[in-house]
Amino acid sequence: TSPPSVAHFALSDTALRAGDNATVTLRFSESVVSFSSAADITTDNGTLAAMSSADNVTWTGTFTPTANTEDASNTLSLATSYTDTAGNAGPAATTANYAVETLAPSVDNFTLSDTALKAGDNATVTLRFSEAVVSFSSAADITADNGTLAAMSSADNITWTGTFTPTANTEDASNTLSLATSYTDTAGNTGPAATTANYAVDTLA
Repeated sequence: TSPPSVAHFALSDTALRAGDNATVTLRFSESVVSFSSAADITTDNGTLAAMSSADNVTWTGTFTPTANTEDASNTLSLATSYTDTAGNAGPAATTANYAVETLAPSVDNFTLSDTALKAGDNATVTLRFSEAVVSFSSAADITADNGTLAAMSSADNITWTGTFTPTANTEDASNTLSLATSYTDTAGNTGPAATTANYAVDTLA
């Protein structure tokens, strides 16, 4: 007449970003029947593949977080629809909290204040992301055509500004600044490449 209990219910990773999966382990105190992870476990912001077991006591399965999602509060919840081999119903249970951060940063704005640069001109370059980014360096991550971009700075790691100086004695009507994909958001999600609109350099006297 003793019902089963839940000895362990956890994810192997509780800070999930784009590309991550977590192994879910559910261990009961004894063998259970009529258990199906699809029917008995509710997931937040993700999908749990069918769990399997060699002994009907310890069950494992793979959890995949939902793409393009940011939610710091999530759990897996076990219902009471399973029983032990004698038919005694077990208790409900939930995992510890896990965070889902699979939303990659995007580039909201990437512009020069002047797109027709002559001798003596400079342009302010503005680069605005959708969220704070890390491991970003304008020297390493931005390629400049026919000019030099000074180190960009930011007060919030979202909006970055710097000064672009065109190369002297140059005439070229087709130029862009190009952003590489070597930066990430604070969760480690990689952002996309981007380019500015065309700018012209005519510094040849």
